[in-house]
Amino acid sequence: MNICPSCETQMDHGMELCTSCAGADVEEALEAGQAGVDIPSACLELEDGQRFSLVSEETLIGRSDPVDQIEPDVDLSYCGGFEQGVSRRHAVITFHEDGYILEDLGSTNGTVVNREKVVPGSPVTLVEGDVIHLGRMKAVFHAGEGGLS
Repeated sequence: MNICPSCETQMDHGMELCTSCAGADVEEALEAGQAGVDIPSACLELEDGQRFSLVSEETLIGRSDPVDQIEPDVDLSYCGGFEQGVSRRHAVITFHEDGYILEDLGSTNGTVVNREKVVPGSPVTLVEGDVIHLGRMKAVFHAGEGGLS
């Protein structure tokens, strides 16, 4: 679950608008510095245009599994994640003062950034426009001004 930086209510995965605080835009709340969040706006955009906001220091990407109690921050279960080879705990994107890094968590079908395989345990730095394949699922990383629109 993501937390709305404006009213601190839990939001469904990937939501860009908070329904609890009269539709306040998450990006505007982040830019305004509400809730003390210093993380710049960033997101993953799937091929179908769906965007998943990265609003915490560490964002787990994968598929939910109620039996094993896995609830990734970016849940690709309902986007064809299983069919496209996304693991339950596939990868993590972490924000550091120098920017964003991605680490594969030993996923079954691997992670590729700009045609380079990500070795589990060897994080790679992400920049605006990087193309990420999580298994066979393609996403584009957007950061800073290119984050949310």
